[in-house]
Amino acid sequence: MLPGRRPVLLVLNGVIHTMDASQPLVSALAVDRMSGRIVAAGDNADIRALAGPLTETLDLGGRVALPGFTDAHTHLLMTAQSRMEVDLRETRSEDEAVALVKARAAVTPPDAWITGHSWDKNHWTPERFPTRASLDTVAPETPVALTSHDYHSYWVNSEALRRAGIDANTPEPPSGHIERDGDGQPTGMLYESGAKALVEAAITPPDDDALLAELRRVFAELRARGVTGVHNIEGDHALHLAQRLRAAGEPGPRMLLYIPRQSLPDALRLGLEADFGDDYLRFAGVKVFMDGALGSQTAAMLDPYEGKAGEAARGLLTTTEPEMERIVRDAAKGSVGMAIHAIGDRAVKTALDGIEAGLRAGTLHARRIRLEHVQLARPEDIQRMARLGVVASVQPFHAVVDRYTAERYWGNRYRRAYAYETMRQAGVRLALGSDTPVDTADPLRILHAAINRQNDRMPGESPWLPDQALNMRDALYAYTVGAAWAGGQEERQGSLAPGKLADLVALAEDPFTLPPERIADAEVAATLIGGELVYGALE
Repeated sequence: MLPGRRPVLLVLNGVIHTMDASQPLVSALAVDRMSGRIVAAGDNADIRALAGPLTETLDLGGRVALPGFTDAHTHLLMTAQSRMEVDLRETRSEDEAVALVKARAAVTPPDAWITGHSWDKNHWTPERFPTRASLDTVAPETPVALTSHDYHSYWVNSEALRRAGIDANTPEPPSGHIERDGDGQPTGMLYESGAKALVEAAITPPDDDALLAELRRVFAELRARGVTGVHNIEGDHALHLAQRLRAAGEPGPRMLLYIPRQSLPDALRLGLEADFGDDYLRFAGVKVFMDGALGSQTAAMLDPYEGKAGEAARGLLTTTEPEMERIVRDAAKGSVGMAIHAIGDRAVKTALDGIEAGLRAGTLHARRIRLEHVQLARPEDIQRMARLGVVASVQPFHAVVDRYTAERYWGNRYRRAYAYETMRQAGVRLALGSDTPVDTADPLRILHAAINRQNDRMPGESPWLPDQALNMRDALYAYTVGAAWAGGQEERQGSLAPGKLADLVALAEDPFTLPPERIADAEVAATLIGGELVYGALE
């Protein structure tokens, strides 16, 4: 059907960076209102000529428009839940964190749990991992479970350990570590998913309706930041709530879902393949953990952490090469994508060893394979990522937050950390994201970090490893086209080209002409998803 015979939206009078190489800059778009897809892009006169009896218009008023941002790494249910917990992000000592728990304990029934998030011992004085003893003094009868800034370790009290059934006789869990004192008693520190799961199984989760209300607020904030798509990495509960929001007509952002590795056999048995779903909620693949995190010193390293010795000196490798090879073969055979958490250089190497062996075995239906975070990698492994077509899904804000921790625990190795420009020049496809709730989900602050290698809230700091900074075009490309590619959505999203979804963000200033140090302050004027105005106001 011709555009003039069906409802059409004309988006006019803009400076529209399409991120489409064949037509990079236009002033207007025509959108099919029934499908939410772009039918034409060009100058105002050409697009106005498509007007018909069912046409509406939106006037950008000279504003700059870009494809909507796609956040390639989120945990939205975790983000919503974190807002209902004790926020320890600003604490600068164990005592400060305990004081906040004491205040919450005063209004918490003994049978309920106190949960919290984002404490970071790397920013504490004195710098040390905490123990259950300090929590026991303020909450002797109320269970307390506090996740670290990187979400890879729990700090719990004695009552939480008791309810989780963790004591001196509890065996070391697979893919996890229970820290113990000289007598074999748990100290209150639990590392990685295997140990954290013991406590999480005992925690009473928040009410679904309360979580849905908070998720709606999270979604609204993302739309206000110009985010039109997310790659969400969570489990069945997140899928259940996302379906409820979809059924209720939530306007977005669009969600591409990665489920835990443990669910891969279920997906294969059901015949669930990447790309199943609709334009608002779509299955992409499985998430596999190779290691832990830098902040908890559980990221798997080829050489020991600086100043460390003993069994834990090289972190924790949670998936072996033979396991990875098997997962790659199974996922590829079932046409399921893979997102592989790999932070340390040993994790990156082991992941690539397994990927390469799995692909050699013959995988005709292999979907996109991506490494998440890739915070430290050998130069030869960066080259191997490019050769194997493995995407680097990275979070630039981590680099500026982690800089001092990386220097302290990686020593001179830090000089090849968070090597985004090196990856790009090697031919590795980049996709940018936030890892919310670990760090900010604001794309403009994340772009600032990628381009300036600085935290915009700490302008006095010198740029960290500035040779790894991306330029504006490359950073925007990774946040739009690159993110779409990482999820196998390049035919639908990423650029403002005919046939693609009309997801765009309008900014008050042009990021290509804005001084780089001001990008974090740029204002989002409006966000459109499928041609529908979901944030802001336009004439």
